[in-house]
Amino acid sequence: MGISIACMLHCLALPVAAALLPFGALGSLAENHWHWLFVVLAAPVSILAAYRAHQAGAPQGFTVAVGVGLGLLLCGVLVHGHLLQVALTLAGALTLAAAHLYNLRRLSGLRPS
Repeated sequence: MGISIACMLHCLALPVAAALLPFGALGSLAENHWHWLFVVLAAPVSILAAYRAHQAGAPQGFTVAVGVGLGLLLCGVLVHGHLLQVALTLAGALTLAAAHLYNLRRLSGLRPS
């Protein structure tokens, strides 16, 4: 869940920071390779969590949500157009964060809402 939240914060904070700093100052941070880094970090953690949750009897919806979240992150890396990249990666990060939060609440005995 931490990687999903970091990705979401990156996607939200970068445009705000870019607006506050001189033009082009954040160009190197906005490059596509940062999005690849988030996918590379999020994929193994999410896949392992989905596998372990499946073994522990988690509902199939959790595994589907993890797959959709990772798919959206990957699509966000592969498409061209900043707005579409941000929308897809943000949707993927939110989906993964929600799935991981659901799983955490399920494992801790709290009733998921």
